[in-house]
Amino acid sequence: MRRLTRFLLLLSSLGALWATNNVHAMECDIGEPFETSFDSGASWQFCVTLDKQHALELRNIHYRAPGDFSRRVLSHLHLGQTLLHFHDQPQADVLINADKNADKNDSEVDGESQDGQSLGGDALKVLNENLCDGTLHALDSADPYLCSSVKNTGLLAKYNLRPGLQGSQYRLFSVSQYKGLTFQIAVGLSEDGRIGPSVTLSGRTSATTNDKRYGNPVTEPTSQTDIIATQASVLYTWRMAFAMSNDGDNDRVEEFNFKLLPSLNNRRPMEVTNLDVESLRQVDADAFRGWRVLTDIGNGYYLDPQNSGFSYSDKANNWAQFDLAVTAYNDCEKHTTVKHASTNQASNSQCIGSLDDFVNGESIANQSPVLWYSLSRVFRPKAEDYPVVSSMQTDFEIIPFDWTPTSPFETTQ
Repeated sequence: MRRLTRFLLLLSSLGALWATNNVHAMECDIGEPFETSFDSGASWQFCVTLDKQHALELRNIHYRAPGDFSRRVLSHLHLGQTLLHFHDQPQADVLINADKNADKNDSEVDGESQDGQSLGGDALKVLNENLCDGTLHALDSADPYLCSSVKNTGLLAKYNLRPGLQGSQYRLFSVSQYKGLTFQIAVGLSEDGRIGPSVTLSGRTSATTNDKRYGNPVTEPTSQTDIIATQASVLYTWRMAFAMSNDGDNDRVEEFNFKLLPSLNNRRPMEVTNLDVESLRQVDADAFRGWRVLTDIGNGYYLDPQNSGFSYSDKANNWAQFDLAVTAYNDCEKHTTVKHASTNQASNSQCIGSLDDFVNGESIANQSPVLWYSLSRVFRPKAEDYPVVSSMQTDFEIIPFDWTPTSPFETTQ
């Protein structure tokens, strides 16, 4: 019996040692390797690149819970589109468009030249210590365009009468500029495995209108004249390519609804639906609708659209009116663009297309699923701030579940 006990203890020790040392140096085909560790033993490993079209992108993201082994979560995480629609204009400005260096024949539609706007490349802002309360990173450039920092996130866990465990988050961001506006594109990686993408709009606005229906009355600070500053709607669409089961081919997507049923004494039974084909989905707050991506053994990530609440209207682009699109992974489907009523769809030679074309009913069974999650906000210039734009952050989280049989943080106290 003693020999058996010693043998089991030895196996336990070897397993703990294997879990502790199962962190290999990240190899990046594109971008540079990053790694961050927390006091609890949790850690993240991933590759970072500043793409010339969408700026900040994280690739090959791995998370390791305390005492656990490293697990791959996402193969790609980045903005798939940003639309800025000033309300007095018939069409939105497309901030992630065709490659600026693309051949003219590929970037011209019915004689109209596409603007080739991007959030990367020349739009990136060089950061300094005044803008970065953390560590500056130059990557493959001589100038630092990337900032990383660690912040406290408050109570992480509490067990019995022991002191509460405080959590932390590692955060990366870049800043892009467009017509006086700045877009801080960020990804937060929390100690407990949460992933929090966000975009913060700030800067200065100069758009004005003569129609009171499309703007707010303000005072021009230089001339002290009364003008109407134009309102705008902003739509951010994030692309999340999951890869948890090996290459992600066994990952699947489920939708949750909790409809109120008066016939069951106003209870809300859980209804789970498999999303087996590419589809566009809408938030339903009355049913507490949410989505999750899970592996063949049942662990994964949950997306709760609790920060939704604004709608975006675009008659020519059906996808922009939906909150979520689910597609099968395609390396060429990196960005979604818009169609205008007066033009045809842009050439796909630069991997530019519309989600209305990407979502074509293809099966996602045995395919790596990609979630395109959209959040919209309305920018209304304020008389007390004009022309400065009060910072407007748009964010969401995906939350891990069932990665370990018990809380990995209980033994860290």
